[in-house]
Amino acid sequence: MPMDRETQLKLVNLRDDAGVLSLYVNADPRQEGSQPPWKTRLDQGLKQLIEAVDNPTRSILGRRVEEMKLDIEQLVRPGAPGVGRALFVALDSGRSYSVAMQTPLTDRIALAPRSHISPMFGAWAEGAPVGVAVVDGKGMRLLDVRFGLCEEVSGLHFELDTSEWRVMKGPASQRGASSYTQYDLFDFRVAEHLQKFLAAAHSTIEEHATTFGWELLVVTGDPELVEAASKSLRNGFKAEVVPSKLVLSQATPAQIEEALAPEIAAARAQRDGKLAADFAEAGPKKTALGSEEVLDALQEGRVDRLLIERDSVWSGRRIPEGSVLADAIAPGEAEVASAIADAQLGEAMIEMALSSDAKVSILAGGLGKQVGGVGAFLRW
Repeated sequence: MPMDRETQLKLVNLRDDAGVLSLYVNADPRQEGSQPPWKTRLDQGLKQLIEAVDNPTRSILGRRVEEMKLDIEQLVRPGAPGVGRALFVALDSGRSYSVAMQTPLTDRIALAPRSHISPMFGAWAEGAPVGVAVVDGKGMRLLDVRFGLCEEVSGLHFELDTSEWRVMKGPASQRGASSYTQYDLFDFRVAEHLQKFLAAAHSTIEEHATTFGWELLVVTGDPELVEAASKSLRNGFKAEVVPSKLVLSQATPAQIEEALAPEIAAARAQRDGKLAADFAEAGPKKTALGSEEVLDALQEGRVDRLLIERDSVWSGRRIPEGSVLADAIAPGEAEVASAIADAQLGEAMIEMALSSDAKVSILAGGLGKQVGGVGAFLRW
């Protein structure tokens, strides 16, 4: 399934009385071994989990793992799509979801009353959906870029009937007011219609931005055409518009994604920096700082945007790779136990934010030491 806001909601709301099994693998083709090392880690982790849980849970867990055998084989198969892969299975109901992306994910196995989502939201910070509008004399191509993949999703073809236009030959005027030929004037008229066409495409772009959940829109092409396509998007357009001077009209989606990757990364970093700066300047009446204040605000439905530092304890990045997380398995180190508890609290915050229609931003930059890795903009 594609990773978008709808998928986010499905995953954070996946609960089961018997438990939800969350499986993550990082199928990095550079890793060597007689069999895929991520498969070895997954097999060992599942075995450890089954041996550690109580008898009733062991019975239903073993049955579900056997029933999902083909899905698990697909999860670890070297030739399967995606570098980062995840599978979520509700033990009692049998409901399941799978996700594949080119963004790496951390190997991990978790069994809890709800799905384990912190690795997925960590990947969201560097691979969230971005729209790309490629403009040229033929019109506009619209592409969706997310988690290392780029797909052309739509396009607008520019057609202009000039059959009744009169093309005059010779110089335009003998008065010295202009040195343009009549052919130049003809081209100017075509260019004017093209720019009007691109400006009128704003409704199509806005519809796609909503459908695909774009937070950024990169508009690339000749500067005049980029300006024409962008100027009608400035008022009320939810995605941030990023102009690019690259001319990519003949490029494939993969080439476009590769060419724009540095600009997209820079735009994300700039957006995160602006959010952090706005947060610092907003003042205590408009923000909540730290887990205690944020939790109180979430419970009251006052959070407009939840902010979590990607490298903070809330992201779960301090949990060792390949860890098996379950109530029945006590972490061997106090720091790991603390990291797991913090990650679970962060996931609870994300769930509460999404359930109240608040935005969630996983920031690459910091919010400040006094914030403790988590903060929020408040509605009131």
